[in-house]
Amino acid sequence: MKLLKTLVKIAISLAMIWVVLNAFDVKGVYQYLRQIDSGVIAVAVICALCVVPLHALRWMIAVEASGSHMPFGTALRIVLIGHFFNQALPSSVGGDAVRIWCAYRAGLGAGDAARTVIMDRAISLVGLLLLAGAGLPWLFDIVTDQAARFAIVAVIAVGICGFLIFVSLPQLPPFMSRWRITRALVELAILARRLTFSPRYVMPILALAVAGFVIFVFIVYWLAAALHLEVGFSDCLLLVPPVLLISVIPVSIAGWGVREGAMVVAFGFINVPPGAAFAVSVLFGLVIAAASLPGALLWLTSGYTAKSLREAAELAAAEDGKTGR
Repeated sequence: MKLLKTLVKIAISLAMIWVVLNAFDVKGVYQYLRQIDSGVIAVAVICALCVVPLHALRWMIAVEASGSHMPFGTALRIVLIGHFFNQALPSSVGGDAVRIWCAYRAGLGAGDAARTVIMDRAISLVGLLLLAGAGLPWLFDIVTDQAARFAIVAVIAVGICGFLIFVSLPQLPPFMSRWRITRALVELAILARRLTFSPRYVMPILALAVAGFVIFVFIVYWLAAALHLEVGFSDCLLLVPPVLLISVIPVSIAGWGVREGAMVVAFGFINVPPGAAFAVSVLFGLVIAAASLPGALLWLTSGYTAKSLREAAELAAAEDGKTGR
């Protein structure tokens, strides 16, 4: 079953890329890619690496809210390793599963490791939803298609409402605590409430999440400018968050294919040629992948064994099974 899911995700990624490529001249994409200077890519990779300490600090806030502690250096190393496996493993939660394992090996309790990593992922998504939602009045000046407007609003509304419903789980009737999975969800929701309703936690953790995505927006803008496209930073600030939201959907490998299709559609609203938008998306994906490579080196030098990796992969498969992915 695990192999089947992996093959399906690979097939979807390849199919999406093929569909988008066949919508315009492939040679045109190559011409755009040829314009990129190695210095531009280097700056973009450095910017992507700047997201890592923000992510580490965000996770440390979740760890603190859980009543535990993790040094910044340890969090930074584990986040880098997680970023690499997010790119390397077919599972959308593969990097998180490896991060849970590394956190446990670093001394964090198994329950706290799982809860804080899951909440870190959830808060990151909430930050992206808020960033996308904040730009809606101006985004609708660009996106005039009613179906596209409805889809964007629906995704944002469902995401935020889903999180609010989740944090209300501690209010469930007491008899529902008899089930193990329900108790685990309630414990997770209690941590979510602590992070959400405490100004001490919610302001910095959301600020760090939004700041990380703003850096991603800048990377897209930087790459578009390098291709001499008439795209302003404000355009990217409005269009990139919805693209990232769509690419989070766990149906492909690290968002490949889905992100390219969404980028072509989004940048089409500001008259960017499809080939250029596709090239920007591919370059962005390659930059994120390149920025994750230090995590591979840290993994190889961390002392974790092949057995540890297998156990982490099994944990990822278990998480996939629970979420139905």
